[in-house]
Amino acid sequence: MSRWLVVGLACLLLWAQKKKSSKADSEAASSSPTPAQKMYLRAVQYGDPLTQIVALHWRLATEGTSFGLRDTLAQAYFQGGFYRQAIAVAEELLREQPRNADLAELRALAYFYLQDTKNALDAYEKLYEITQSPLHLYQVITLQFNLQRYGECHANIERLLSSPEAERLTVRISTQGGETQEVPLKAAALNVRGVLYRIQKEPEKAKAAFEEALKIFPSFLLAKGNLEDLSREASGSTKK
Repeated sequence: MSRWLVVGLACLLLWAQKKKSSKADSEAASSSPTPAQKMYLRAVQYGDPLTQIVALHWRLATEGTSFGLRDTLAQAYFQGGFYRQAIAVAEELLREQPRNADLAELRALAYFYLQDTKNALDAYEKLYEITQSPLHLYQVITLQFNLQRYGECHANIERLLSSPEAERLTVRISTQGGETQEVPLKAAALNVRGVLYRIQKEPEKAKAAFEEALKIFPSFLLAKGNLEDLSREASGSTKK
């Protein structure tokens, strides 16, 4: 029934992409870098996260376990697809800096890419507590939906829709056909609301939610498809 609800995270800048530079980069670029620093810089130049990880462990062993180096190690693990290792380092650092939004986002994304929905939801809820960003709240909503926590999902949709900040934000949505769209965040949340009502056998409320989403963004493919499916269901019921 929820085949149209395909949600991506492309709207969010990855933690690794947001960091324009790191302490490790600046230290390694000093006038007389050590062999480990040279190794790290060359790996960065070639986009080689595996060698970056080796170089960073070498630096940690020789320079000390500074927060900056461990922070960069978490980023390198994430870039290399070593999500469990990235989580381990991020959680260690979050014990030292519990309000560090970049590390909290890295942890949430890593759990998401591991398809660990329960821990991803917990991580995104903690991230939202830090940032109060409607984008992060939207990720909470979609994960709650996937875990069938519909009551909480409804409550958070209402919270998102009442947020003035959500007016100017967009989220990238993917369909099963592989098409993607930049969709206003409120329209995306209304689409989720419509799917929830459809699951809960409240077709009139579902229709109203899909139509409201289309008022905000008339070319919204998912909302259009959901509305068409709903109409076909209603026609089938009438014929019977």
